Amino acid sequence: MTAKEPAALVLANVGWHLSLGAREVHVYLDDPLDPVAEPLRKLDRVRVVLCDDAHWQRLGPDAQHAMQTRRQSLNATEAYKMTEAGWMIHLDADEFLYPQGDMTQIMADAYTMGADFLRVRPWERTYVRRNPEGLFEGAFRIPVGGGEAENWRLFGDISEFLTKGMTGHAAGKSMVQVGQDLRLGIHTPKKKGVQLEGRPLSDLVLLHFDGMTPLHWMMKILRYRLVDAGRIHRMLGGHRQAQVLAGVEACESMTDLLEFHNLLKLTRRRMRIRLEQTGRYNSLEFAPHEAITKALGYMPDLSVDGFDAELRRRHPELLGLLPDRMPA
Repeated sequence: MTAKEPAALVLANVGWHLSLGAREVHVYLDDPLDPVAEPLRKLDRVRVVLCDDAHWQRLGPDAQHAMQTRRQSLNATEAYKMTEAGWMIHLDADEFLYPQGDMTQIMADAYTMGADFLRVRPWERTYVRRNPEGLFEGAFRIPVGGGEAENWRLFGDISEFLTKGMTGHAAGKSMVQVGQDLRLGIHTPKKKGVQLEGRPLSDLVLLHFDGMTPLHWMMKILRYRLVDAGRIHRMLGGHRQAQVLAGVEACESMTDLLEFHNLLKLTRRRMRIRLEQTGRYNSLEFAPHEAITKALGYMPDLSVDGFDAELRRRHPELLGLLPDRMPA
């Protein structure tokens, strides 16, 4: 994981995966002064890497100034080459593996599947009310098949902002067996520059929280108000570009941007019924708190209010980009 997020999220992610039995967790901190390094270093099975100048120079002359996805790939590949675990997966801080069965047995069965890597399919968190109180509150949308026509039938006017019903990605992530000569990508590994074909892993899903809070998602959009439209077109494509351009060009206030967030991220009753009828909605209540507490020895503040307060402290420059900021 390469992270530059509030400490509570990074610690929760690490604690959850330690609770699942991860042999190693590699955390690359994009900010070499990130204070979360100290509590992370106190945890067994956790390797902390500060992404300072020396780190990037070690990975290559162009590494430090590469695109974010390229830096993530370089870090993941380094961890893959040095790990002593049997399998490795690259996750973002807002992604949590969720086994639908015994994790030890799932990974034991993985060895019998005879694939270069195993695809872990995503479920994306959706809100069921406008004012969530906890970071993990909500239900989950499951990627939609059937192409654009089905996407339109289920989501109507907002389908242009979604990929298979997801505001984030529908590709999932790759569980890669260690010991191969591979370069780990964000979603798919490559061998000698060629993407490999994996097999789906049926008993393990990826819970993706594309925006841990409404404000968290909104800040992802607000960052692009500092970027000219031409560069946005070069950096982003498809549904994510459509989201950003709508958020940047059409939203004139924080209230507008929050309503846009709710339009995409809130699953209302009629939409929920349509999704349930096609098996694309799961009302799972993800409650990792006990497992995280056991792994860390304490519980980070996983409230929306606490998380948003940290976001405001970290990014005051973004909050001034639109009038009528959200209530503190």
